[in-house]
Amino acid sequence: MKVILKIIFLLVLICVNSVPIVLGEESSGAVTFTYKLEKISTKSSNQIALWIEDESGKYVKTVFATRFTARGGFKKRPQALSEWVKVSDWVNASPAEVDAVSAPTQMAGMTKLTWNCIDSAGEPVAPGTYVYKMEGNLFRENRVVWEGKIIVGRERNTSIAESQYYPPDSTEKNVLLEQVKAVYKPSRQ
Repeated sequence: MKVILKIIFLLVLICVNSVPIVLGEESSGAVTFTYKLEKISTKSSNQIALWIEDESGKYVKTVFATRFTARGGFKKRPQALSEWVKVSDWVNASPAEVDAVSAPTQMAGMTKLTWNCIDSAGEPVAPGTYVYKMEGNLFRENRVVWEGKIIVGRERNTSIAESQYYPPDSTEKNVLLEQVKAVYKPSRQ
């Protein structure tokens, strides 16, 4: 009988040790953003930034920003991506952060960007709901902001963003971004 109890004890111990213990859950996986980019053939346009906030509106990380604005163009043109510059406190961004997210103006057509669910401090974000925003300058102060929510956690999910134009009649002038969508995929799927 003692031998059987020892065997059962060992089997339970082996099973318990093979199950990961979750103390502080972190997300793993990635969010892929897709959107259709149209080129606008005027100056003071085609500037884009994509960033993440938590559900309370606290800045988490910039995923992408066009090089001109990210590298200081917002100082020459204060209307360039004005919401992103303010929310991200970009004026205080480190050179490494600027280099990590800035790239030339993208080509027209369907485009993909990926967020690895890491915050601006280099730490994995906690599971939960995150807000993604994509701002684009149409012409001078005319801009569009696309906004959606995506759940980061255990399940794959999809979100379609909605647009808001500033000022509201800006939609009559130009279209820069369309079909903004996010897909979260856990790393285990």
